[in-house]
Amino acid sequence: MVKYLNCDCINSKCSAIINQINLSGNMDSKEGLEFSTRFPKMYMDYLYRFKEKKLKLYESYAFEENSIKVVNMLCYESFAFPTNLESIEHSLKYFVKHYKEYNLTEIAFPLLGCDEDGLRMVSVLPIMEKYLKPLPIECYICFDIEGPSNLELQMLSALQSFDLHHLQKYAKLDDVQLAMIEENKNYISRFEEIYHFHGITPKTYRLIYSYYYNGEYNKLDPFKQESLF
Repeated sequence: MVKYLNCDCINSKCSAIINQINLSGNMDSKEGLEFSTRFPKMYMDYLYRFKEKKLKLYESYAFEENSIKVVNMLCYESFAFPTNLESIEHSLKYFVKHYKEYNLTEIAFPLLGCDEDGLRMVSVLPIMEKYLKPLPIECYICFDIEGPSNLELQMLSALQSFDLHHLQKYAKLDDVQLAMIEENKNYISRFEEIYHFHGITPKTYRLIYSYYYNGEYNKLDPFKQESLF
């Protein structure tokens, strides 16, 4: 059965979530960065599978971390060959055939290929509904239109309310990067926007994300302001 949510997959609070991955050993896209930072063991396992050439296009596999099952779905080869409707259909066919192996009762899907790959919801949604509706588990399709919520909202509040000098040391930011974040922090609507700031690399973004995700701003920070939480 299919249900619909306005949040993104990670904020869905589902016990299992889909992560769209590729064959190139790269998780530096918008959603990939968040998944690889929140689930570092999953990320290291992905890199191992890539190195050992165990990844196969259109297949999926489950990895459990922090009591959440991340189902990595190999929808595309690389950023040079993005997801298309045919690859989405192949990936869903594989999932339908193997989902019982993952011991799922529910799972949250993004609109496959509709973010950085540029596919349109009007084309993707009917394909997803075709394969997911007959399944006897709850399949949530996440539209990601409600803005930040839950932990992401708390992370944004901390970014906008706490002094950034300890972040500079933690994430090894130079003065230009720090000034860029300081200048724009009150205008950020989603945390991932930081990744698009000039000079912010995937490695730097992961450190910034970890700083707020793990609550480092709240730990023995000599520059810390009074907590809002």
